[in-house]
Amino acid sequence: MTVSYNLDVSSVSFFNFFRVLFRWRGSVWKSIWSELVIWLIFYYMIMVTYRYALSPDQREEVRKYIENLHENLDNCVPLTFMLAFFVTVIVDRWKNIFANIGFIENTALAIATLVRGDSAETVLARRTIIRYLVLSQVLVFRDISLKVRRRFPNTDSIIKSGFLQEHEAIILEEVDCPYNKYWVPINWASSVLHKVFREGNITAPPLFNAAWQEIKTFRSNMAILCNFDWVPIPLAYPQVIFVAVRFYFFMCLFTRQHLDMRDIRTIDYYFPILTVFQFIFFMGWMKVAEGLLNPLGEDDDDFECNFLIDKNISTGMAIVDSTYDKFPEMKPDKFSEPSFTPMYPEDVIDSGADHALMGSAQAVKLAEPSDQIDMQKVDVNSPIVVGKPDTQTSTFRRRLSSAFGRKIRSLSVQHLGPEKLEPESPFSQSMAPQRPYGPFELSNGFTSSGGLTNASQGHLPKLEEEESTSVDSDTTEVLTISPPSTYAPDPPTSVPPTEPLPVFVVPRTISEDTLGPCSPTLPFNKTLENDNDGLGRMKF
Repeated sequence: MTVSYNLDVSSVSFFNFFRVLFRWRGSVWKSIWSELVIWLIFYYMIMVTYRYALSPDQREEVRKYIENLHENLDNCVPLTFMLAFFVTVIVDRWKNIFANIGFIENTALAIATLVRGDSAETVLARRTIIRYLVLSQVLVFRDISLKVRRRFPNTDSIIKSGFLQEHEAIILEEVDCPYNKYWVPINWASSVLHKVFREGNITAPPLFNAAWQEIKTFRSNMAILCNFDWVPIPLAYPQVIFVAVRFYFFMCLFTRQHLDMRDIRTIDYYFPILTVFQFIFFMGWMKVAEGLLNPLGEDDDDFECNFLIDKNISTGMAIVDSTYDKFPEMKPDKFSEPSFTPMYPEDVIDSGADHALMGSAQAVKLAEPSDQIDMQKVDVNSPIVVGKPDTQTSTFRRRLSSAFGRKIRSLSVQHLGPEKLEPESPFSQSMAPQRPYGPFELSNGFTSSGGLTNASQGHLPKLEEEESTSVDSDTTEVLTISPPSTYAPDPPTSVPPTEPLPVFVVPRTISEDTLGPCSPTLPFNKTLENDNDGLGRMKF
């Protein structure tokens, strides 16, 4: 049975330690006391033999062997590592078994909600589905849990308990299958559910599918339990752990003896107190793993399988029958009142109500509610967003490189990458991804300009340098679009080849130069030749 001690540790106090420590059922004392007593008996037998049955020369000869064993014992048996890994595997297995042990509430609620009707036949169908599911659980549990097997030793006991009827038992026995028949009651429940659907008590196919999914989930839980029972942890693994722990403390019978007979004032001269504590810790750790290997057994902390069967059949029948389609009369509640406040008993309020949950930075006050905060737009290509190097450092490096005659790219503009050829066929060209905006139109509400309408449908034309500019160098940049490259589409026929292409002037302030351009990133060649003010403008 499961040992519950959660109430004893519901609050932290000095006495919780004693409330938990001195429990007996399910405790470490109950699990190791017999082995500890046997170990102490052998320890004192060896101690008496060493101290009184051997001569001084023999004791000295034995002492050499024992000291050598004591020095190498911990290195040969890494007990902490072995137990830690083993218990981790066992606890994870234990959690999965409990998570799939099979509670009926979800399935029963789905059946009661989706299978509608008050007729005797419909009510009987809902009850039968629940009974078949619990019957499948009984058949599974009696094969994997010894306690359930004691309760249901044969088919007659299942019939007398009400989970199986006599004509159903005959049909179950006649099923021609050499393997287990856990699936037969699930198949019956699915057939009953389909019959109800054909009769119109389930109003739509998706609702039928939802109810059937709950039945399938319940069956999957039973299958997982069978898998854990059929395929345990490989036998060699627990064998290694159990042998290692017991071998370690068998060697401690000799290596933890007090060998220096001249020193009688040490703590372990009469009683090996440190070794006893080590025995309690390691042996108790191993006993925890032994108890969790099969949580469906008869140990103190094993799962209550019989209780779960009784709970499932009682709860499931109440959901689909006695409480079906019944709910209290709906009336206005207190929470709709404007003056509603939470209410506590007086003694609880005196001891302190719960504190409000709040964020860790919620109490930090950075501005008053009435303060006006100046907000600025941040360019998506700025160092703040994309994590580029500091702009001042980049400007210094650009000026330093210009002084030595090097041509570098600005960190405020990213290269678009290599261009790709468009497909040849008209159909594939129509399916190719297109750009819905021009190169410098993101800040203009994605409105495509007439001069670049055709150019923006394919790849952007290559941008080349312009020798000089006539615009004010303090505030603007001049961008000139060169004739299209070999990968760009043909220029529009309405523009004569002799006419110069339009020039787009994009304002660029000093703050924009610091944070980066507010336009899509484009390749560039070098800085302006007449950059007298040192703003670092680029030529495109």
